[in-house]
Amino acid sequence: MNDKPHAPDQAAKDEAKRNPGGWVYKIDGHFPSGTDVPAKNIIGAWRVNDQGKIIGEFIPNPNYSPEPK
Repeated sequence: MNDKPHAPDQAAKDEAKRNPGGWVYKIDGHFPSGTDVPAKNIIGAWRVNDQGKIIGEFIPNPNYSPEPK
């Protein structure tokens, strides 16, 4: 278990490898691949360097609105 809130898990690290120079987003809910995710469902993101590694801190989305459970 991660001690830091929003520490990237293995799935996020794997996604970073597939998206060098981009971003990895933490999403609340399930959305099919290729579907636009509403801004309110994006918890936040990590920046990815050109080598496909997550860099820096998690950036929370101010527009995130948790889904009711």
